[in-house]
Formats: sequence, C-alpha cells, structure tokens
Amino acid sequence: MIKYKKKKNTSHKSFIIAGIGLLLIASLYLFLSLTTKYWGSHERVSLVINNPNGDLTVTTFNRESGEINNIQIPGGTQLLVSRQLGSWKAKSVWKLGENEKLGGELLRESIIKNFHFPVVAWADSNAEGLASGNFWSAIKSIFLIRKTNLGVGDRIKMAIFSIGVNNMKRNEINLAQTSYLKKVRLVDGEDGYLISGGLPNNLLIIFAEPSLAKQGLKANIIDASGKNLLGQDVGKTLEVLGIKVASVEKQAADKDDCSIKGIDTKIVRKLAQLFSCQKEIKSLDNKFDIEFKIGESFAKRY
Repeated sequence: MIKYKKKKNTSHKSFIIAGIGLLLIASLYLFLSLTTKYWGSHERVSLVINNPNGDLTVTTFNRESGEINNIQIPGGTQLLVSRQLGSWKAKSVWKLGENEKLGGELLRESIIKNFHFPVVAWADSNAEGLASGNFWSAIKSIFLIRKTNLGVGDRIKMAIFSIGVNNMKRNEINLAQTSYLKKVRLVDGEDGYLISGGLPNNLLIIFAEPSLAKQGLKANIIDASGKNLLGQDVGKTLEVLGIKVASVEKQAADKDDCSIKGIDTKIVRKLAQLFSCQKEIKSLDNKFDIEFKIGESFAKRY
C-alpha cells in the first residue's frame, strides 16, 4: 500500500508572517508619527543644547540640503533673558530656567529674543550625539537625553539623518570668532561677549527657508503689547525665516498673548510652535498671507 505524505500549508504560514510584518511596520510608523513634534513641519529644525562647560550649541538639521550646522555660543555671552528676568550670562540661563520651573524653554525663548535664531527645541548635553554623525553616539542620544521638548520620533529621525550626513556637510561656527560677538569687560568685572550688529549673511543662510522666500509671503504684525518697537523686534525672526514683514500695525494694548492666522497650515503651525501662540487656519481678507497679533501677555514672556 502506497502512503502519501501530506503537504504542509506553507502559504497560510507565509500569509500570517507577512501580516505580522505589515502590522509591525504600521505600528512603527504610527509610533513615529505620534511622537514627532517638529521634524515633519520644518525644512530646518533647530535646537539649543546646554553643554556641561557652560557654552551653548545651536544645531540646525537642514533636511533640504542634507547639512548639519553647529553654532557655538560662548557661556560668557551676556543675554537679555526672556520673561523679564534681566541680564544673565548664557551659561546661567539653563539653571535659571530650572529655578523658575520653566526648564529649557527659558533658554530657547532667550535665544530667539537675543539672536533671532528660529529655535523650536531644547535639550540637555546628551543631545550632542544626535548631530555627531557617529552611529553609536547618535543611537545612545535617543535614549540618554533626560531633559528636552523633543519627541521620541524627533530624536530617532534626527539620529538617522545625522548618520547619513558626510563630514563635508557638517559645519562648525564659533560665534566668538566672528564679528557678531564683541569681547568686552562685563559689569561683573569678567571678560565676556555682547551681540554686535545684525545677523551676518553666513548665519542668515543657515536659518532661512528658501521655500518661504520663493512664495513671497507677507506678514502683518498687529502690536497690541503696549511695548515700544516689540512688533519690529519680533518681525526680525520672521524675516530670518524668509517671511517679509510688510506691516507693523500698532493697536491699543490688550491683555491677550499671541495668535497666528493664515491659510497655509504648515507655516501657521511652524510660527505657532516657534512663538508658543494660538493658531487659526483661515483666509485673510487683505493683502497679507500671515497675521501675527501680540498682546500684553506675550510681552511679559518675550
């Protein structure tokens, strides 16, 4: 009697394995999407890193050109700190933020206020590995960063991007070696630095987003802050990004914070994240693409 071996149903097992694989990929994609706060909506993501030696690093990940730029700010640079907290050296702002229960957000806001760098994120010194290009340093940074406003998805994407950037596209700029900072004797009797003049072109290129300039976007700033020239000062950061400030309209002071209005979801969201403002997607009934209103509450924290 001839016995026949039963054929195993390999097609059914392959179907199950493929389904599990697709489910894992979909889950990973969903996880990255839900934990990404900045990477998806910015051509260039900039964060300020607090270094152990007191210096600060502003790192910009340029997704369009495939570059990483590290700008070193000496810890002895005198800054006018946000939230009306007075003048402090850069190396003291991180600790001040912790004492004020603001964390690294105070440092981020103060970088925008003083340098007009459009920095959306902040992190402790463990974030240095994200921009290093070294595989293991980048991977370790994903897990070792303790204090930051970056999402896990942001860290993973920054690390992957950094690993793929070659050394020719990594730029190091020490502001102490540029005309942008002037070495002086500070009021405490120690040597330090003060910001001197406007933002140089070689720094402007790092932060400007060409897509915004190509669109010829025009912004109207409604200044109801009650502070002289605050609207013009805020407008400098918009212009660094590539948005033309076509009008600064003074209004009677009100107690509001700030709001961003416009039809372009990506741009409105970008500016709302940068300045921590309310956002509204709507068409404006005028010649402007963006309406940026600031009030007294905004002035108190700027």
